[in-house]
Formats: sequence, C-alpha cells, structure tokens
Amino acid sequence: SNIKLGDDSVRVPKLELGGSNWVLYKDRLLWAANTKGYQGHLDRTVMEPVAPQASATQATTDMAEAAHEVKLAEWRKGEANMKQLIASTIPDSLFMKIRTKPNARAIWEALAQEFERKSRMVSVDL
Repeated sequence: SNIKLGDDSVRVPKLELGGSNWVLYKDRLLWAANTKGYQGHLDRTVMEPVAPQASATQATTDMAEAAHEVKLAEWRKGEANMKQLIASTIPDSLFMKIRTKPNARAIWEALAQEFERKSRMVSVDL
C-alpha cells in the first residue's frame, strides 16, 4: 500500500497474516524507513532524548530544556511515523497483538520474533 510520510509516498506491501511475505515486507519497510530517516527507531540508533540535568545557571538550564523539547518532539514524530507505517501494513489481528508495545522498536522486535522463525522454517523446507 502507498503510505504518505511527510511530503512523499512510499510503497510497502501488506504483511500477509501468516507472514509468507515476511522477508520482502521486512526489507521494503526498512528501506521505506531509511528513505524517510526513521530507520533508527527500529534499530535503536535513535533513542528517546534524555532530559537535561539542572545546571548552575537558570539561563543554561532553560536553553538545555528548550533544546531537549525540540529533540523530544522530533523523536516523537519519528516514533509516530514508524508506528503508523507498521500499523497500516499489517493485518488487524497482528495490530491487536502489538498495539500496546511502548515504541516502534518493541513493535518491530515483536513482529520479527513472530516471523523470522517461520521464514527460516520455510527456507529449510525449500
């Protein structure tokens, strides 16, 4: 399906319920995430920004907090985009299993755990 992320659309196939297309789905979703600059939300190279520690001067603390708020908003946007990209390309029954995961990485890990094993079994059977 075509997914609009920002100003551009990316094409990611729907994941089949049994995961028969997991290998292709995984690569295409990762490519789409990379295209939009969000792959770090799946591979843990982008983590939630940590709030700054209080400093000796209020002005320095205020500037650090403002910078943190900008970074946090950017991180949240990336998380929301990745969660939506995944959610819009999986069956409803899978969505019900992953919807309570705390972040995009946890969602991706749950899907990978479910289907990596199955795709290895299919490869062995071939």
